[in-house]
Amino acid sequence: MATPAVVSERSLLAAAWPRTLLTLARVALGLVFVYAAFSKLYFNGAWHFGDYHFFFGMVINSYNILPFWGVNWAARILPWFELLLGILLIAGVGLRWTGLLATAILLLFIAAMTRAYLNGLEIMCGCFGNNEKLGPLTLLRDSSLLLLAIPVTLGAFLSKKRKDPVSSSSPHSRRAF
Repeated sequence: MATPAVVSERSLLAAAWPRTLLTLARVALGLVFVYAAFSKLYFNGAWHFGDYHFFFGMVINSYNILPFWGVNWAARILPWFELLLGILLIAGVGLRWTGLLATAILLLFIAAMTRAYLNGLEIMCGCFGNNEKLGPLTLLRDSSLLLLAIPVTLGAFLSKKRKDPVSSSSPHSRRAF
């Protein structure tokens, strides 16, 4: 009779590993987004709350994708969006949607970067401030972040679909003692 207890303890331990790895992945991804926002708002040894969008807007404009109003809007919003997304990922709030947003924004970034690279644009990436040139390593780094975001997103959706046997059982199937 001791065998079922050992098996169930081992199975519980084995089931905890994916959850632990996904937690570590989402926290790491969240920290990357927080750092990306920080690097856009704090550079050259000072905070740039009033003028960060001018510097970041130049980077966005160099991709030649958005009209001026879109560049201005993206430059003002994106660092704060990255900060909020990072904080939500770290806190584990709304994981299905924050994971989906992280995956979508990384796909958008990779698509823009790949387009610029293939068109031969020698520009700054803009991922972590304004001092990093776009190249194969930046594409590889962002792709690896996407490979982190996809399991976080899938894990969040799959864990919501799994039902906890104790909480999902009907009140009629449990006996009150």
